[in-house]
Parts: sequence; structure tokens; C-alpha cells
Amino acid sequence: MTTTRTASLRLVMYLRVSTGGQLDGYGLDAQEADCRKWAKKHGHKIVAVRTDGAVTGKSTDDERAGLTEALALLADGTGDGLLAPNLDRLARELTIQEAALSVIWAYGSRAFTADHGEHLADDEDDPMRTFVRHVMGAAARQQSAHARATEREQTKRQRADRILHRLT
Repeated sequence: MTTTRTASLRLVMYLRVSTGGQLDGYGLDAQEADCRKWAKKHGHKIVAVRTDGAVTGKSTDDERAGLTEALALLADGTGDGLLAPNLDRLARELTIQEAALSVIWAYGSRAFTADHGEHLADDEDDPMRTFVRHVMGAAARQQSAHARATEREQTKRQRADRILHRLT
């Protein structure tokens, strides 16, 4: 059996946390570790790391200095591709995610995530590629909305419990 190995690529790593609370969960350190592990496994070199801290995934690229810098490094040829932990970290909002991917591909660069590998550019002969990416993006957005709704409900219950406790 022959294994084809792609040439080593120079990757710009992009990491993002949307809230300060994420620093304890899937924070920047955990994201970086996942990306470095993936790059090492596939023989690629990380040439730069750019981050956005406490920036919502719904923010546009002009509100995210780290993403803007990462894309500029692709534009000037410093990197061959962008590596993020997953597409949610690139952008939670599907339209912003698609815009970022379009910019990456327009520069002739490649897009990778540690959880999926390479995200191939859209191909009119393979519309399923785009469809699956859109469905996954929509599912991630729904999951985020559900988590926020659950958090709001918990906060309301905690407030009600505190008020009730004061009254008794």
C-alpha cells in the first residue's frame, strides 16, 4: 500500500474565544494544542498564530484584528493556508464563515480545521461539498443559540431563587 504525503505547508493558526468564560473551557490554550497536534501529525509547520479574545463568532472581520492579520499573512504569502480548531472558531455566523473561506481561497490559500482537515473550495461539479458545510454551520449556530437560551433560563431561575430565599 502506498501512502501519498502532501508537501509540508506553512500554516497560519487562528484561534478565537467569544467570552472570558471560555478561557476555562475550550480556551485559547486548548485550541492551540489541538491545532499543533493536527499540524504535527500531518507534517505541516505553524508559521504564525493570531487570536481574537472575547470576540463573538457573529462579529465581522473588521471587528476581529486577529482574523484580519491572519488573512493578511495569507495574502502576502507568509502562509499557504489557515488552520483553526473548527469552523465555529473561524466564525459562528455562517455568512461570515463563508466570507472568510472565500477570501482564503481567493488568495490561492487552503483552509484547514483540526477537527476536519482540509475544507476544499466550492466546486460547481460537487454541490454536496458546499451543502454539507452549510448544514454543519447551521447546526453549530443552532447549538450556540440553544446554549445561550439555556444559560438565560438558568440565570432567571437563580434570580427567582434568590428573591424567594430573601422572602422566606
